[in-house]
Amino acid sequence: MKPIVSILVLILFQISLAQTVSGEQFPIFEECQGKFNQELQLCFQQELESKVYTAFQVPKTLQETTALGMVVVVFEVNREGNFLVKYIDASHEELKTEAQRVFQTLPKVTPPTFAGKPTFGRYSIRINPTGNSINPNELSTAAVSYALKSTLANPLTKDATDEFDAIVYNDFKNPQFKSGLAIPFSHSLYAQFDAAMNQMGNNTHTASKPFTYAQVAQYHDFEAQYQSIAKNKSGWWGRKWWNEHMVAIQGEGYWFTVNPFVDLRFGKNTPGEVSYTYQNTRGIQVQGGLGDNLFFTTSIYESQGRFADYFNQYAESIRPSGGNPAVIPGVGIAKRFNEDAFDFPLAEALITYIPSKFIDLNLGYGRNFIGDGYRSLLMGDGASPYPFFKINTQFWKIKYTNTYMWLKDLREEVTDERSYATKFMANHYLSWNVTKRWNLGFFESVVWGNTNNRGFDMSFVNPIIFYRAVEFASSSRSGNAV
Repeated sequence: MKPIVSILVLILFQISLAQTVSGEQFPIFEECQGKFNQELQLCFQQELESKVYTAFQVPKTLQETTALGMVVVVFEVNREGNFLVKYIDASHEELKTEAQRVFQTLPKVTPPTFAGKPTFGRYSIRINPTGNSINPNELSTAAVSYALKSTLANPLTKDATDEFDAIVYNDFKNPQFKSGLAIPFSHSLYAQFDAAMNQMGNNTHTASKPFTYAQVAQYHDFEAQYQSIAKNKSGWWGRKWWNEHMVAIQGEGYWFTVNPFVDLRFGKNTPGEVSYTYQNTRGIQVQGGLGDNLFFTTSIYESQGRFADYFNQYAESIRPSGGNPAVIPGVGIAKRFNEDAFDFPLAEALITYIPSKFIDLNLGYGRNFIGDGYRSLLMGDGASPYPFFKINTQFWKIKYTNTYMWLKDLREEVTDERSYATKFMANHYLSWNVTKRWNLGFFESVVWGNTNNRGFDMSFVNPIIFYRAVEFASSSRSGNAV
């Protein structure tokens, strides 16, 4: 693969340096101020050669090696005048590392321009590690080659490959840690920053979950925690297995990650009908952000498991209509696996949009939690995932949460033509920090069925209405208000 890439790079950059595009200008080193056109091009090449060969040092481990070959560096000068290395081809990793170091030492320059406006330029240089310099007369064939890609050209006449090549990739800096992305909710995970969130004097509202990274990052340093558990791994598999996302892309204003995962558990059930318990889960998680206001996450799980006797008995006691043997609490409907275990898939997703610093909107398929304990009388996380729309509003000492949910009743007696009955739920939760030590929470909820094709009753949509009065006006027997 590397020889092919090298040949393509060399062919691409053997284009004559006399070829120019109207209105485009090379970057300008400080030593090249006042030069234009061909003089500027030649000055840029000579200064770059001089600075690169002055700084480049053959690594000690290779100083006895006679055939090092050429080092080809494809780099970019961005709109800010910084040098960014895009690709390095060399016979040894040490040469690649040294070339990367040399380009990090280059000074900031005046960026290339198109029609007088800053743009970015993409170039390459061939470095001879065993030579001191290249004759300036040979620069047109052996040194810096011109490949300026202008993003300001007419998009109707621009070659399509320019747009693809112009995509910018940045080093992944864990942007999720300060984003509006929801932190996956589990009590064990949230316990890691529970104390920080509940310090006396904080104006936090911890009952309505899940939180976002941005909310928690004010009190808990995710980056420091990440660094504290990172292992010293330099190989690709070691880094991906222990420290990094399997796929992590960060560009200009966007980022996303993709991670497969496995979870294997074994246990002992004593006394019990089975000799041991187990659960094996495989899945994939995708997370990302578009700009500063839109974030998304989705997870897909496939699991098989056998649990303690009391858990198996409870799961089977709430079995759904239709013949499946059980409902796994917190997951959903399960089918039989082998003779004494269950197979249970799960999918969750959430899109968060933040139109202002006071409001965030959430459209999801998952679960919510209201309360500060491990269990909740208001809304717990033991239910199966469900579609929902949630509005969080926070200002002053108040956080106000509105959640609208679409639910399914799995009982045999309400199943019609093999379709589960539909129910709807809407609730409000208002959290008020009265003092540094005292928080008051106000909750109301209403559940109603789809009787007479009632559907989602718009009477309950208003986020600041009182449900009891609306429920009585629409029909005091049609719903169940708390």
